[in-house]
Amino acid sequence: MRKLFFITALILSVALIAPAMAETGKAGMAGAYMKFGLGARSLGMGGAFTGVAQGIDAVYYNPGGIGFRLEKEVGFTYHSLSLDRHLNSGAFLYPIRNDAILGVSWINSYVGDVPMIDSDRNVYDEFSNHNNSFGLTFSKALLEQVSFGANLRYLQATLDQLNAYTIGIDMGVLAKPIPHMAVGLSVSDLGTNFRWESQNYWSGDRGGTFDDKYPVRIRGGISGTFLDEQLLAAVDVMKVEKLDLKVYAGGEYFFVKKVTRLIEDEEAEDELREIIENKKLLGIRAGFSDGSVTFGGSIYYPVGTMSGGLDYAFMSGKEGEGSYHMFTARVMF
Repeated sequence: MRKLFFITALILSVALIAPAMAETGKAGMAGAYMKFGLGARSLGMGGAFTGVAQGIDAVYYNPGGIGFRLEKEVGFTYHSLSLDRHLNSGAFLYPIRNDAILGVSWINSYVGDVPMIDSDRNVYDEFSNHNNSFGLTFSKALLEQVSFGANLRYLQATLDQLNAYTIGIDMGVLAKPIPHMAVGLSVSDLGTNFRWESQNYWSGDRGGTFDDKYPVRIRGGISGTFLDEQLLAAVDVMKVEKLDLKVYAGGEYFFVKKVTRLIEDEEAEDELREIIENKKLLGIRAGFSDGSVTFGGSIYYPVGTMSGGLDYAFMSGKEGEGSYHMFTARVMF
């Protein structure tokens, strides 16, 4: 118990002081699409998901939490953004030896047909910007109340005729110090730096090189469940290197169906016992995301040991950006 208390205290301390340790300022850096947030369920809660860290959404927010639920899950998310921007993602989780979980994920962001204008304001060409992130996730509950996880990412970027590649690492931990409460911490984009080689647009001659650094993202969060775990509330803070601290908060409520399932009896070999589970049917959620208001809902349909459905989220945009719609289709089995 002392060991668990020490680990939990350490996580809380780092979550509180790490943002203050990062640099401050307003400078922008590479990988802006990685700061938006992914998954309609998590975004419907305002993006407060570091202390929740469940399912495929956790691959982005906190891979440490996935080790608590050794379930197969596959899903795809589509974001409807303004200004001809596109952001899509997909992930697949697979338990190994009923002891840990592996995952693969893909994030794609692109802006197409951007006009290129000369000094006389004449359009002479168009260019596009593409970004891809391919991830491999591993997560394992090392203690009954503490789970660790990490992502290894391969990132690729294309700007017109220029290409850059790099490797990045995300790390996360989720602790459950008391029943119905969880505390999470994650650090993302460690060691992620693009090296671009510029060239003369007209002649194609090679120019100089420059580094484009992904800012490190530090997230801390806490969540609690109530009403037989049908009600969930969560709060996150995020510090992106050279940007101000951001706050996210939200909650969700699920209407459920109680079902009976047979599992192996740990006390008697070759025997099964019945347990009662809550199968999610309909969810509603709302949140606050760094100045934007979010709403969302889910509809799931359980079939035997499987369950699948659709999540939806709406985010009110900031001035000049417009509002956003997000959709996630997922299957859990």
